[in-house]
Parts: sequence; structure tokens; C-alpha cells
Amino acid sequence: MTRNTFLLSVAVVSGALAVEAPPSVPSGQITYDEVSYQNNGSELPSEFMGPPASPGGQDALSSPAVSSPTSSPDTVIDLMLYASNYQVRGMGVTDNLSHHGTSNLYLSHTFADKNMFHKGIQQRVHGLAGVIWDASCPLGDIMQFEAGYSIGKEVLPNLLFEVGYNFKRGGLEGFVAKNYDQCSHRSTQEVAVSAKFNDHQKGLFGQAMFGASFYGLTGYYVDAELGYRFTNILNKSSYGADLEVSGGVAPSFSYWGSGVDGIDAYRIRVALQPFTHGGGLGRDARLSITPWLQCSWTGNNARKIHRDMGMGMADHFQLTVGVNAGYKF
Repeated sequence: MTRNTFLLSVAVVSGALAVEAPPSVPSGQITYDEVSYQNNGSELPSEFMGPPASPGGQDALSSPAVSSPTSSPDTVIDLMLYASNYQVRGMGVTDNLSHHGTSNLYLSHTFADKNMFHKGIQQRVHGLAGVIWDASCPLGDIMQFEAGYSIGKEVLPNLLFEVGYNFKRGGLEGFVAKNYDQCSHRSTQEVAVSAKFNDHQKGLFGQAMFGASFYGLTGYYVDAELGYRFTNILNKSSYGADLEVSGGVAPSFSYWGSGVDGIDAYRIRVALQPFTHGGGLGRDARLSITPWLQCSWTGNNARKIHRDMGMGMADHFQLTVGVNAGYKF
């Protein structure tokens, strides 16, 4: 190999192996700039940026338009086929007012839009039509009728809070309003505040209602109930049954008359809820059949009502049996 050829080869190899010298390591303490994890979209590619800013200057990506959540209408029909006694919040009337039992049809409809005012508020209308099966008794000569409107919000999981208005005609309230409160009619009107709780997983349920009547009757009442649902007390291959046990108390204050303050009634209720595994009856099915048994005791208001009205209007103890059929869609 000649001297020129050797020098040319060294030059080629040296050029191939030549690399940039590594940067020098800085001396002293290394500091880091503050990093923000709040992305306002300014670094996104243009295809992800959405429409341009609105005339008001607020970016559409940071404040998107959100539609109100809606769901299917919730309608419940409950037909009390028969109850052997007529009662008001557990207070059973005597045979002087009703010799036989009662039946009624209850309807409740919750509107599909459950986000009124964008506050998660729902609207509900409800009504009741019923008969007391003895046209010759003081309570059975006219049909019962109730209608109401309420707004509600689920303030906690499984806890619904409602405020509403109720109109009632007939029944025990209408009888007292006309005969002992000097009204020319058998109608009452009230506002009511209620809280309803139902935890299907744990089996706990209950409700508490405060009503203030301002027309026909003028006074206040409370109806509180707490219960537990025992699941699968009967479980066969094609059918089964749950059992609900609950207890309630119903105080009132000047509702039945001036100075009538105390407990109207106590009650214990047991309800059987049969179901089929095929989904045709009970639990999550549209149709339900519920036979039930209720024991009721009057409180200290029974004596005060008797004193003011001159008649024993409430029984000391009643054992009531009944059956309800429900349909929901």
C-alpha cells in the first residue's frame, strides 16, 4: 500500500467515526419550572379544538353546552282491591262511621325530565279515587278523591325529598271538616313536606311526612314509618317471596280540633311480596300482588277527639287485612 493510499483510507475512516462531542455537565443545583396539570386545550391540534370562541369570549371547549338528562316516564298504578277497615294514617274509625272496608285506586306519575332548572329536580302528579263499602254510613255516602302535585330531588343516594300540595275530598277529613269545623263542604287542602328512603340492596326503607292543612281543616300532622325487607323467605325453582315488616307512628296537632295534640295511632304492618323468576310478577316486573296485615292502636288523641266531638270516632285496636295489585311502566 502506497503512502497516498494509506492517508486516503485514514481520512475516510476518520470521517465515518467522527461524532459531536457530548455537552458538558452543568455545575451547581438544577431547578425545574412549575408545571400546570390544568389543560385548557390551547396545545391541542386544531382538529380537536372545536368551534371558535363565542362572542362573549368564553371558549366552547372549556364550557360545553350540556343537555338536560331525561329518562322514561315513571308511572305507578296501585289498586287496593280491598282492606277490611278504613283508616287514616293508621287510625281506624269505629263502626259508627264505617261498617265495612274500603277500596281505592292510586296513580302516581313522575315526568320524564328530572332536571328542572338544571338542579336535578323532578315533578310528580298523583291522585286517588276510593269508595268506603257502606253507602248508609256517614263516610260511605260520597266517593273519596285526592289530587296532588309535588317537586322532589334526590338529596342523597336512595333518599328523595319532596314538597307538594294536596287536595282531598270525602273520607274522614271531609266528614270532620263539614260536621265539626262548620264547613259547607267536605274538602281539605294542605301543603306537605316529605322524605322517602328506599335502599333495595340493604333492605331498609322508610318515610316521614309533615302536612299543614289550611282549608277545611286547619292543623298539622306527621306520618313516620321505618321498615326492613327480608328477601327470599321463600325461594322455589320458579317462584319466591319477600317479606316487608314496618312500624309507624302518626302524631297530629290541632288537626282534628283545637287542643287535640298528641298521637293519632301506632301501627305495625307485614306485607308479603311474591315474585316469579321468569320476571312476570313481583320485584322488577311490571305487575305485583301484595297481601298484607296491619295492627293499629290509637294514641292519646282518641280520647281528646271523643271529648270535643261527643262521639268515639277511633277504635282502640284494629286488625286489618288487605290485598293490593300494582302496575308500573
